Amino acid sequence: MRPLIEPGNGFKNIKEDWRCSSQAIFSALTAVVFVLSGAIPMLASVANNAGMTSKQAISFVMCSMLVGAIASIFASLYYRTPFYFAASLTAIVVLNPMFETFSLAEIVGGFIVAGAVVFVIGYTGLMGWIGKHLPLPIVLGMVAGVFMSYGLDIIASSTKDALSGCIIAGVFIAFPLITKKIPPHTAAMAVGIICAIFLHKTTFGSDDIEIGISHPVIALPDFSGNVLLTVSLPLVIMALADILKGYGVLKSNGYDLPLNTITALSGISSILAAFGLGHTVSLAGPVIAILSGKDAGKKESRYTGAVIYCIGVVIICLLLGFLIPVIMNLPETIINLICGLAMTGLLTSSLQGAFGAGKCQMGALTAFLLGLSKTTLLGIGAPVWALVFGLIVSLAMEREQLK
Repeated sequence: MRPLIEPGNGFKNIKEDWRCSSQAIFSALTAVVFVLSGAIPMLASVANNAGMTSKQAISFVMCSMLVGAIASIFASLYYRTPFYFAASLTAIVVLNPMFETFSLAEIVGGFIVAGAVVFVIGYTGLMGWIGKHLPLPIVLGMVAGVFMSYGLDIIASSTKDALSGCIIAGVFIAFPLITKKIPPHTAAMAVGIICAIFLHKTTFGSDDIEIGISHPVIALPDFSGNVLLTVSLPLVIMALADILKGYGVLKSNGYDLPLNTITALSGISSILAAFGLGHTVSLAGPVIAILSGKDAGKKESRYTGAVIYCIGVVIICLLLGFLIPVIMNLPETIINLICGLAMTGLLTSSLQGAFGAGKCQMGALTAFLLGLSKTTLLGIGAPVWALVFGLIVSLAMEREQLK
């Protein structure tokens, strides 16, 4: 029987191996800023569009992040590698229309099945095989296409709200000229809140704000064939794509990781998060890029930044009862601007990975265009078809490069 946990450094010598540097701490703080200014507003926006109550929205954001953070601490310490599991941001684009079609109970059922499938793919070793045979440029082309909508939202929101757009985007662009010690996303988020208060007259007092420890809302699943095809299948593809993307980021920084174990752990985390409305948990490429890069200190100690960051995420999750209502009171244009700017790093890295290597470019272009199109066919979303047709095009036109 295949072992569920592949060999790693283990927990025996954690105290001796712990070498936390100021660079690792700074990388953790930078990643926290990204979550506060990017991931949480994006998740809150989806919850708001889905018509969730404040408590359901808190649970939706909390569960995937909290379960993922706990799994990340375990994996980072065991393998001495900077991991971060979180709610799949690529799946957010797929989720938006699903809430209009299915009930929350059916959605939860789809989440659970997706997590179970991801676990089986990891436990059986299939993920290792996929990692060797699915061209990364096609995966990243799909990711770039799906996320491009957030980049286009920068333009659309700036057109609708020209003054706020010019101020927020201008600060984001100019802030690195003032200092590079503070990420421009921090300044953009702060200025966005100021614009909301003074230009949109937004007030953050709300009866929905909960002072105290947040807690999940337990939801029971409802399974149906249509949900399994329309909800579970796209989420499985998104989770696997995120895992491959995180795998690529870590490999580019010199890390070898147990791909099958990481996939199985994502599946288990997804199942647990689903009962609290959390969707699929997978590797968070943008955050991993921050935590595993050269700016995070020496390679052997970068995992300490990931552990510190995940502890910060746990604290954030416990305070979501206060944070979510505040964030959801922000004007839509402000949220779209902040989210779009937070995704610029992911867009550039995905585009570079898709087209910079000079391999499988026609397949990557096909995946990019289909991902951008948001086309739905047979009830299956564009991200799935982007990978399918991207691979078909490469098989037909770029067979030698695939070999």
